[in-house]
Amino acid sequence: MNSMVRFFQLVGLAVAGLLASTAAMAQGTCLQDPARAHELRVLDEIQIIELMERHEVVAAPRRLHHMLASLVAASPRLRRGPAVHLLAYEDAELNAYAADHGMVIITSAMWSAKENLSDDELAAVMAHELAHIEGRDSLVEACANLQRMGQPAMHFEDARDRMALEMFNPHSNLARAAQQQLHAQEHAADVRAIELLRRVGRNPQAMVSVLAKIHGTTPSALNLLMGTTHPELRTRLAQAQAAVDAVKKRLTGD
Repeated sequence: MNSMVRFFQLVGLAVAGLLASTAAMAQGTCLQDPARAHELRVLDEIQIIELMERHEVVAAPRRLHHMLASLVAASPRLRRGPAVHLLAYEDAELNAYAADHGMVIITSAMWSAKENLSDDELAAVMAHELAHIEGRDSLVEACANLQRMGQPAMHFEDARDRMALEMFNPHSNLARAAQQQLHAQEHAADVRAIELLRRVGRNPQAMVSVLAKIHGTTPSALNLLMGTTHPELRTRLAQAQAAVDAVKKRLTGD
């Protein structure tokens, strides 16, 4: 290889590294900006209000509030805040959502006799949503989308509209990258939820069983606050089971 070729390759690598570093810095700045977190909170609260206008708000059973409190207490990150609140609304579908500023939202179907979810399964649902709050996943996703689009100053609402259009384009690299990130966040939240279940003395296997119950009848689920689909169910269940098996192995010392 002649020296000129090596020179251009080294320059190319340096430029690529600089661009990657600049993008990472831009995303990091977005994540640390209180104004950006507030902007996302306003958008999330608008969506929550709209949801509540379409559905009747109901009181969740007291035991669910106790479950939530115990899970929060098991997480050093959540103990530092924000305060986490549980909100429930009347709906026959099994659904749960989270907002970064400390809101876990569930449907009344979660504790209905028809669905017959165990307390461990209900705890698994809430642990999964709490994992999203721990990771500030909605803000991470929103900031990443700005970085992908090369629009660090764009408003989150405009970015959501842009990404919603991208999701209809099967050839969109933006949509593909966004979905990959969101799928990774879902898997990570499952794994973190399994650990939280272990910490509060609940059966980690409940994470696998409740995922199958919630998502087993539909090919994908729409996330209210992030607006995209969840991972393919079989892959998600397999990864969750692997995480459960790892916890059991660690506990038994095998």
